[in-house]
This record gives sequence, structure tokens and C-alpha cells, in this order.
Amino acid sequence: MRLHGIRLLWLCLFATVTAINAETTNSASSTCNSPIYCEGPLLRTVQLARLFPDSKTFVDMPTKEPLKQVLDAFDAIGGENASHESIVSFVDTYFDQPGSELIQYSVEKQNPPEWLNDVHDPIYRGWLEKLSDEWRDLAFEFDTSKLCDGCVTSALPVKRPFVIPGGRFREFYYWDTYFVIRGLLLSDLNELAKDMIENLLDFVDTYGFMRKSQPPLLTEMVKIYVEKTGDESFLYKSLPILDKEYTYWLTNTTVQLDKKHSLNRYDVHNASPRPESYSEDYEVANDPTEPLNDTERHELYSNLASGAESGWDYTSRWTKTKQITNNDPNTILRQLNTRNIIPVDLNAMLWSIENTLSEWHSAPLEKQYYQRQASKRLAAMDQYLWNPEHHAFFDYNITGQQQNIEFTPAGMVPFWLGSVPDRAFKSLPKVFDYVIEALRQDPGILTTSEFNTTMQWDWPNGWPPLQYITMRAIMNVDYWIRHDFHNASQIKYDEEKGLDHDRTSEFIQLARIMGERYAASSFCSWYNTGGSLPGLLERLTSDTEDNGHMFEKFNVQNMGSAGSGGEYTVQVGFGWTNGVALWIFNTFSDIKAPNCTSTFSYPV
Repeated sequence: MRLHGIRLLWLCLFATVTAINAETTNSASSTCNSPIYCEGPLLRTVQLARLFPDSKTFVDMPTKEPLKQVLDAFDAIGGENASHESIVSFVDTYFDQPGSELIQYSVEKQNPPEWLNDVHDPIYRGWLEKLSDEWRDLAFEFDTSKLCDGCVTSALPVKRPFVIPGGRFREFYYWDTYFVIRGLLLSDLNELAKDMIENLLDFVDTYGFMRKSQPPLLTEMVKIYVEKTGDESFLYKSLPILDKEYTYWLTNTTVQLDKKHSLNRYDVHNASPRPESYSEDYEVANDPTEPLNDTERHELYSNLASGAESGWDYTSRWTKTKQITNNDPNTILRQLNTRNIIPVDLNAMLWSIENTLSEWHSAPLEKQYYQRQASKRLAAMDQYLWNPEHHAFFDYNITGQQQNIEFTPAGMVPFWLGSVPDRAFKSLPKVFDYVIEALRQDPGILTTSEFNTTMQWDWPNGWPPLQYITMRAIMNVDYWIRHDFHNASQIKYDEEKGLDHDRTSEFIQLARIMGERYAASSFCSWYNTGGSLPGLLERLTSDTEDNGHMFEKFNVQNMGSAGSGGEYTVQVGFGWTNGVALWIFNTFSDIKAPNCTSTFSYPV
């Protein structure tokens, strides 16, 4: 998934750190220019020595000595021919601990936000007070004084503090940041939220884009910040940078589907393993039982990198098959076809950027340009992504020239952001049928897909951002139905603040059940891992030193259990998990805490 600033590998693995613009090529081999952290003899030798269980560990380690001294020392041990023992000694001597160029940022202690007083349940309220204070543990800043003169790091420094997701993720990420900012604003940490956005704006302004760092939600971040603070001057300051980012996506990821319609995809060209997952990617691409030629390996590396860019790394959304072979997860990763999938969620987000920028620009030419772009995209989404028979949006597969008819919550993003073709309004009462069926299949939060592939963005995992997106989609559709909306031109996108909802309506009850399941899943996992509240909730067991964990994902089969699968073990922290939890209680303040040690359920 994930900037210490942003790391060199994540921001511009596919572009040089100088003179980047929308026309820059994506070729990793010609543009990633670090002799340590980009493809080359040193990275390859260290990563294939498999010194660490997680390849990300090495690329998060800054040097202890100047760059030239490190490179000379590598040559002195024999370079690529060095013994394993020599490589271990070399890394120990010349590299510092992961993330050692960071220091904790001091977040001023604040009173709990006033809206928490409206949360009825005292146990949930006490837990939420802890969550609103937990940003203090996840806030960092870059300290260049920790690096020697001439020392290097994969991190691109930022001027301002930032919040990390947690665990192995020692940098901030693109779509993670949206949900973190939701939580920061609800915790009245407006300045820290602004710092986060300005860090991202600085990167886009300097490099032209944010790549390998998840879906483009920067415009949405500016929107929710301005809605909370009323700081319209910040909006107008951000506008030229948001224009620049949009131009990048349009220039570099557009696919012409026919003479009239074009849409966008994730499309990274890469001829080598991702540095942060080097040994994992290398193993997938070099399985001796099924050899690949150079062209096939390069295509695989490109699909792996594109899948990581999507934020859904990895999922059956991107694969040609949904089955693993011989219980070997690598077999399905070899079937990745990410670059040939037109994703629903990406295009809905780009439509939202176009629609929002058309409203924010006052100059007629700019306003009309974005209006045309949004109109054209909506027509293309209608043609290629909307399915009237299934009353749903699906990804479009360029390879097979057809939709992938399979449920994922990605199909909820258009209903969250309002990118809904006119004919889809006839289907509004049925657009959550897949969601309801999935929630009936499992007792926990909404699954990410229908397929069990061992990949972490598939069943039985459920992810916090997709719960938020789906709940917001449900609330929007409820509003549209009750106000008799018939087409997209009637939608004036607004956040929750002005929406008049019937709290007993069928759709709002569905959103509420999702909120109850999410609250129970995250709360019980926190309680089961040592969480306690003085005077309210005793620690479950005395044989642990843990104080409660918030996981990055959850098992949908069992509320209170962490998710699993993928390239790394489930992580704790966790930025977007906390942000979504705070939003749910700001929306449904009367949810009651379950007894996590007994059987309970929230049936649909």
C-alpha cells in the first residue's frame, strides 16, 4: 500500500526526481535514479539475500555513511558476488534502522471533540476518546539532522508533520490520507489535516503527480477540509495544483475504447521487481516450474506495480483466473491483468475531480472544459461500466472486451461520488442487492470480493475504506430516492451536513447495520488484544502487555478478528481504521457496544 514524505520508491519509482511533468515516461529502468533504492546491483543483491522477512524493511533503512562510501563498501565485498555473510555485515554496518530519519511529532493534547458527548454508549464513547487521541502516536515529522552529510534515504522529505497508517507503513499514503483526514477533522485537528493535504499538494506541484500511491482523492481531501473550516483561500491556492494532477492522469492513463469514448486505468510500466517487494516479486516471476521469457516477466512486473498503484494489491479484480493452483498464491499473481482493466472506482473518482473543478473554477473556459470532461466520462461509464440488467457498475476488461460481472464494493464509488448515468436512476431501489446478499453471507463487515484467492483484497477480508464508501453510497441513494431524483444533473454533491435522512428508512437501516458491524469488529478486535477503559471495561486477560490494536483490515466471517493473506502480516495502528470508526459514530451516535465475549449479531 504506501511518504516519509513519500518514499522515492512510492512517489516516483517510475519517474526521476527531477523535472517531472505529465509527459514523463513510466519506464522504471530509465528513470529511477537511486543506486541503492532503485533497480541495480546493490538493491538486487541485498534483496535476493532475503535478510528480512519483508522486503520493505531494507528500502526503509537510511544509510549511516555517505552514498559514495556505501557504494565503495559494496564493491569491496564483491558486489553481486558477495557472500551472504558479507552482505549481512555490510547492511548492518552501513544502514540504520527503518524509519530512523523520523521523529515523533508533538500533537497538542486536546479535549475530546464535543460531538462525542452525543454518543450514547459510555463504553463506545470511552473507546472513541482513545481513538481521537491516538493520532498522537501516529504523527511524525522528517528530521534531516538525523542523517549524516552525504547520507541518503528512500524518503523524500516534507516540510510539515504527517500521520502514518501504522505498523510497517512508516510513510503516508494517498487514499489512506483521505480517511485519516476524515478522522483528524472529527478530532478537531484541523491544522494537522491541512499539513497532510499541503504535503501532498507540494509533491504534485513539484513532481506533477502522485503515482504508486493509490487512487486520486486529493481533490476530495481539499473539499472536506474546506467544508469543515470554511477556508476558501486554501481552495483557490490548491486549484492550480489540482489541475496539474488531473492533467497527469488524463495524459498518462487514458484508454480510447472507441471513436467516441475513453476511460482511464492504472498503468505502470516496469521491467523489474518493485523495490519494496523485491524478493516477493522476483519469486513470482522466476518460478522454475513455469519459466517466463523477458517480455512475460516485464509484463508481470508492470501488472504487479499497477496493482499496487490501485491500492487493491492484490485482488481477483485484476486476475485472469480466480483460482490458485496447488495452494500456491504465486500462481494467481502470475495471472494479473491489471493494466487491461478499466476500474469503476478510478473513473468515478476522476469524474468527481472533473465535476468539482468545474464548480471551483470561475473562468468560463476552465469551467466549460471540466464540464465537458465530466459529461464525456459519464457517457463512457454508462456505455462500458454500467450494467442495467444487474443494476450495478462493473470493471471493464479490455482483453475480453466485456464487463467483469462480479461484485466488489468498487461498484459503490459512483454512488458515493455521484457519477451516475441518467438511466441508472431507474435502478436505484436495486443497486444494493449485491451488498445485501454479501452481508447475509457473512456476519462481519462487507467483504471485498466474492473469491477466496488468499490475496488480501479478496474474501474473507473486509477493508475500512470500502465500508465508508458503501455507507456513503447508501445514504446518497436514500436521499435521491426520497427527493425523487431522476438524473445526474440534479445531484449537487454535498457531504452529510445538509442531508435530511429518514432514520427509519430501509436504506438508512442498512447503512446503520454496516456501521454496527464495523464498530463491533474494530472494537472487539481492540478489546481482544488488550484494550481496556479504566472504570468501564477491564482488560480481557492479564497475560498480555498489549493495550489494544486497531487492524488495517478485518475477517468478515468473525467480528473481532483481523484479516489475513497477502504479502505481509496484518498491520496495526491504524490510520484509516480509526478515521472510519470516528465517522460512523458521528453519523450513528446511538450504536450500542456488544459484549465481545458472548455471541451477538447484526442481521440484514
